[in-house]
Amino acid sequence: MSRLTRANSTKYAAPKTQPGNMAKKTALFLLVLTAFLWSSSGILIKNITWNPMALASARGLLAGLTIWFLNPGVFKPRSLQKMHFYAGGCLALLSVCFISSMQLTAVANTVVLQFTAPIWVAIFAPLFLKERTSLKDFVFIAIIFGGIILFFVDKISPTGFWGNILAIVSGFFFASMAMCLRRLKDDSPVNAMIVGNLLCFAMGLGFWGPPWPDLVGIACILLLGFIQLGLSYHIYCLALLRVSSLELVMVTMLEPVLSPLWVFLFMNEVPGPFALMGGFIVILAVTVWSLLKAKEETGLPAKALR
Repeated sequence: MSRLTRANSTKYAAPKTQPGNMAKKTALFLLVLTAFLWSSSGILIKNITWNPMALASARGLLAGLTIWFLNPGVFKPRSLQKMHFYAGGCLALLSVCFISSMQLTAVANTVVLQFTAPIWVAIFAPLFLKERTSLKDFVFIAIIFGGIILFFVDKISPTGFWGNILAIVSGFFFASMAMCLRRLKDDSPVNAMIVGNLLCFAMGLGFWGPPWPDLVGIACILLLGFIQLGLSYHIYCLALLRVSSLELVMVTMLEPVLSPLWVFLFMNEVPGPFALMGGFIVILAVTVWSLLKAKEETGLPAKALR
């Protein structure tokens, strides 16, 4: 081989590790890490006294900037496609519906009903993404959703009709966002995350005003924007290159059962027996389902896994 040929082969050689070549188990671990970061929102929001829409706006701005910073040179407005705006719009509407639901019904209702998302994905992913949903998937969805209901059984309230409706709608937008991002797996899904968070910022900008949060609240807002949302969405985008849209929502269903861990660590509140039982069911079911999915795909051609 000539010197020039060797130089060219070195210059254009693909890196040994790329997000798209990530191991399936690594991607699933990143989704668990995403759920862990998302679960910190409750303990942080409890320390912030500010208009919820203003909070969503500030968090969206910081998250968008964080994702932009972690992916230098990726965000190019002229290269955006319709799907980037669809996914970003779903993210923004998810945040608005979720926050509005919390104002109109019990927090437990909002959390439980938002996690109807896997049902929407199981129904529409075969049509939208050609991703097969098996009977086993539906069984595990039912088990995990049942575990979440058991986890919040003492806090679920029959009141707040419109808040409950908005929570279900937020679950639909969560599912839609996951499917749109999965559709964008080869076309910079982080751009959709940046667009969505900047839309959140714009939608809540009119609610900024006094009474302003105190120093503790400001610190919590910074953590919410930079770490809880910005870093987690960056990790989420890395994972979606290697998992299905159903896995994107199923594994992150660990989020509500991880939330009490933060409360226990910082407020010394111990979950009740129903919460512990429900949390155990969710964690066990998600773990078993994820391992079965990974085992099913062992030995398949790399192209089929993408």
